[in-house]
Amino acid sequence: MIEQPTNQRWLRLLTAIIVLCSLIAWPTPVRANDDIESELNFFVTPIFPDSQIEGGASGYFDLNLGAGEQEELQLRIQNTSEETIDVEVSAHTAFTNVNGVVEYGRDAEAPDPTLPASIAELIETPGVITLEAQEERILTLPLTMPEEEFDGVLAGSIRVEEVRDATAAESETEGIGIRNEFAFILGVVVSNNRSSTDPGLELLDVFASQVNYRNVISAKIQNYTPTFVNHLEIDAEVRASGSDTVLYETQRTSMQMAPNSQMDFPIPLNGERFRPGDYVLTMTARSQGEEWHWEEPFTIAAADARRLNEEDVTLEPETNWWLIGGIAALVLLLIIVVVLIINKKKKAKEGGDQ
Repeated sequence: MIEQPTNQRWLRLLTAIIVLCSLIAWPTPVRANDDIESELNFFVTPIFPDSQIEGGASGYFDLNLGAGEQEELQLRIQNTSEETIDVEVSAHTAFTNVNGVVEYGRDAEAPDPTLPASIAELIETPGVITLEAQEERILTLPLTMPEEEFDGVLAGSIRVEEVRDATAAESETEGIGIRNEFAFILGVVVSNNRSSTDPGLELLDVFASQVNYRNVISAKIQNYTPTFVNHLEIDAEVRASGSDTVLYETQRTSMQMAPNSQMDFPIPLNGERFRPGDYVLTMTARSQGEEWHWEEPFTIAAADARRLNEEDVTLEPETNWWLIGGIAALVLLLIIVVVLIINKKKKAKEGGDQ
């Protein structure tokens, strides 16, 4: 049986998750749910096709279709405001973020090369549409499966969000200090067959990096299989090459990876500076009875260590004692030279007086 996202994650999609992105200009009181709901100018409801698996009980578009087969996905969109609004409809492929959480509402910076097709390639979306005040409309989005049959699942979403004029939004929020942007995210899972696919993970790279301007060692993990990796646990340790002393370590549980995706798993330095040199990462990943183990050497270059240390917001600038010592020696030398010159002039003057 195909592994699907955990119930908790899809429960959010069941109600077409409202994604709230707040751009804070200065501290403001937290808004109540009623305030947020009052700012919603539209609602979206999925209309499931007859080919929907389990008749829509899953709460997201869940389709098992043949290669090259077409289907129509429908959305009921209602403008609940008294003004004309623009909404944008787009399709995205699920990916895995650094926290081990599957994201549906946007695309990865770079898709994994094992991905057979993107959801955006399968679903034809209208882009930006205009809804008159109180207008209700049913949108039909054609979905065409890849011509070549594939195993496992493709996962992603249809995203519907209001398009606001930047000037108007800035004017509305003047004096408030916060701007809210809302989107409905409707999950989409498609397949050609529902045969079981065992998950497979690979460690692609280890490198010095940052998360939120804080130093981390990133382990790039690839799920090269067309199935979700659920209940993922990872234990990671970093040592200097040739040493048994653990320098950095982390343990994470309850993570998930999207099909055919990558995750830059972070091992935090906890406020320490990068030191250039050779290191070894030892890491074990587990998921529902499966286990993977890696031991990977890597190098942190001096230039990378210096650059990342300068960008880490938690680190104080490192004292350059060589520079301070050099300056102190130069100052001392100048003082000695000045004293010698003064003494020489003084003796010369005394000799002239005699």
